Amino acid sequence: MRRLPIVLTLVLVAVGLAACGSSKKKAVSTLVGSTTITRPSVSPAAEKAQIKSAYEKFFSGKTSLSDRVALLQNGSQFRPVIALFAKNPLAKNVSATVSSVTLQGQNKAKVAYQVKFAGSSLPKQTGTAVRQGGVWKVGFPSLCKLVSLGGTTPSACKS
Repeated sequence: MRRLPIVLTLVLVAVGLAACGSSKKKAVSTLVGSTTITRPSVSPAAEKAQIKSAYEKFFSGKTSLSDRVALLQNGSQFRPVIALFAKNPLAKNVSATVSSVTLQGQNKAKVAYQVKFAGSSLPKQTGTAVRQGGVWKVGFPSLCKLVSLGGTTPSACKS
């Protein structure tokens, strides 16, 4: 089964893609319980660019393990999964192309992307991005979905 190593490689690269900078325009305050949280306001186009960049970095074979962990929602829970895929020499040739980002509120987005490996591609995928700690990250369900294509589901995906 040649598809399993490709999927594992793609998942490894995916774990490095989601943190991006932000351009400050004005502050937006949000009331959460009795606490007001202030964050920089960013245009929708800039938010989409950050998410696209996060996905592409996450899936880049050149992204380090620690960066991939940082770019995935709840990444530390998935560190063993990411490390396993990082050991695969095929992971260095993985990349992703984002075709669309649809913002779904302040902290969530839908992402259409395609993972490529050594001249071939997986079918187009739909994933999520979430804002965690003020930073856009690849939603862990996106990683779990790709890993499941290989026939396994890590325990971190089940919780």
